[in-house]
Amino acid sequence: MTGDWSEPLSALRWHWGEAYVINCLGTGRWTAERRDTHETLRDQTPLGLRDQIIADYAARKVSRSLPGNPDDLAPGRHRG
Repeated sequence: MTGDWSEPLSALRWHWGEAYVINCLGTGRWTAERRDTHETLRDQTPLGLRDQIIADYAARKVSRSLPGNPDDLAPGRHRG
């Protein structure tokens, strides 16, 4: 991936951060760790990781009320 990775990282965390710990470990090293089982998804692009997250979540939903979930990712964010 070229360019700034902070925007796709922020977008993934905004949408999926309650269910997954999402990181970019460098170019081509995107990860999402389930907060319940700690299984890790990996991809070379943020869009590929997003697709994996969607498929994983559709197959096995992750509880959004696990201890340690970031309650203050974004002020005013509605949970639902």
